[in-house]
Amino acid sequence: MTSLPSLPSDLPFEGIVFDLDGTLIDSVPDLALALNALLREEGLPPVEPAQVPGFVGQGARILVGKAMTAVGRPVADEGAGAAELDRLHDRFVALYEAKPVEGTRPYDGAEAFLRALHARGVRLGVCTNKPHGATLGVLEALGLAALFDAVVGAGLIPERKPDPAPLRLALERMGIAPEQAVMVGDTPYDVGAARAAGVRTILVDFGYSPVPPAEVGADILVSSYAEMPAALARLRSVTKPA
Repeated sequence: MTSLPSLPSDLPFEGIVFDLDGTLIDSVPDLALALNALLREEGLPPVEPAQVPGFVGQGARILVGKAMTAVGRPVADEGAGAAELDRLHDRFVALYEAKPVEGTRPYDGAEAFLRALHARGVRLGVCTNKPHGATLGVLEALGLAALFDAVVGAGLIPERKPDPAPLRLALERMGIAPEQAVMVGDTPYDVGAARAAGVRTILVDFGYSPVPPAEVGADILVSSYAEMPAALARLRSVTKPA
């Protein structure tokens, strides 16, 4: 069994909420498989896996819309186009949920970090724009579900990040106040939700951010989970967002 990383003796928070795709897990292999299965059914050319990170972050509906645009068949999300996008979205989610972890894996060190936090009694949550059912399925399949006190995926409530409502719901279910929480993510949507909720932020720079991670405005930027213990210690000097 992999040894757990050492954490600071005095953690300056009670709970951490994680984004999922691009933060805890690299899900591009399975997202690409499901997207290409959908495109194949529609008689369209495939997308390259390298394109998929640019589609991720705002939920499955927007992911599908971006993929359709990328292959030359854009679908307007209004009028008849909205119904077509609904159909494509629902089919994509069904294809994805059927095989969610063929190639998906936690990032190096992510699982050990989660287990170290859990062993210390830190409350853990997931707040993601990934569909809620798919989120639960991925966490179960990867053996991570039992580590989390709250999981909030898209569809549980109407709002999605960067709206703070999903993050606030996760914190409510975890039983912690915003000033006692940290959000770990990889995109501006994570930092935007955290800022609006009054939560401190750590951003990983290896995820799916549509802009350079250093420009997102997180409190702390890390390049690996090996850097997380030191980042947690640095949070003592970070004040709660106004």
